[in-house]
Amino acid sequence: MSSSDGLDVMAAGAFAAVSSEIVIHPLDTMLTRMQSATYTSVYKTANGSIKPTLFRGLYQGFGPTLLAGVPGSTAFFGTYEASKAGLERARTAGYLPAALPQSFDHVVSSACAELVAAAIANPAEVLKQNAQVAKGAGRDVSVRILKQFYRRPSTLWAGYTALVASHLPGTCLTFGLYESLKEELLRRAVWKMDEDMIRQTKVSAISAAAAGGLSSLFFVPIDVVRTRMRLSVGEQDGTIRQFAMNVRLGPAGLLSSSVPPRHGTLAVAQSIFRKEGITVLFRGSGLTCLTAAIGNGLYLGCYEGGKLYFGGSRLD
Repeated sequence: MSSSDGLDVMAAGAFAAVSSEIVIHPLDTMLTRMQSATYTSVYKTANGSIKPTLFRGLYQGFGPTLLAGVPGSTAFFGTYEASKAGLERARTAGYLPAALPQSFDHVVSSACAELVAAAIANPAEVLKQNAQVAKGAGRDVSVRILKQFYRRPSTLWAGYTALVASHLPGTCLTFGLYESLKEELLRRAVWKMDEDMIRQTKVSAISAAAAGGLSSLFFVPIDVVRTRMRLSVGEQDGTIRQFAMNVRLGPAGLLSSSVPPRHGTLAVAQSIFRKEGITVLFRGSGLTCLTAAIGNGLYLGCYEGGKLYFGGSRLD
């Protein structure tokens, strides 16, 4: 990958991160609240109906997301494209078995990219998700959360193993499906040269939405565990616990079921299963699938469109 191609990839990755996050963040906020331990007591009434609180402050935590989301996105696509190009050269030179399918390159490249991007994105996710369920709204929430984690910066990587556990298989599956679907749709498509950029962007968006929505369904329980691990870090300093104490607890007393901070991934999953039941591990499945479909469609659609635009509509 040349330096000019690298700049195109970085610009397209940044564009994709900003464009998709503006649309997805409100849905992600609702999903985080649904998967939190205080969902029943804070966001639902005694008769089971949803409180308006669930829909307030949907852009809380948006700042930290962009702060690490843009470099995380550029790092992801930079690593992905570089790894894919390296594997292609190895394949051409005969270092890879001829029988090895092309999807192998996509899976390995996306795995390398995810490991790099997760290290950058995890701190932003911790800040964002704690801000999404914290008391208050607006800039004060983000500032308060930043001050809280400034005292213990190492906790910004809480849930990294769960992030990798949930994202790595999902990313590999998504990109394997995405590249295969895109290749098949592009192979069957027939259009004029001046329509290439728009049509390829549409094909990328459709392929990504289908791949992302389908693959996300397999990893909802891990996503719930990861969310609980991140929120438990905020609870340790009282940010979320104070919010929950100001609200009357429901009959289930879900405040007491909050996962203790600093527990491992397996311990957190066992705690949720033992205290709240297995159905909690699948809470928000529909919204997860919808968010993943929309998010992946926008994200990869904007990336592919941006890459073509910034690269002067050069075809891959």
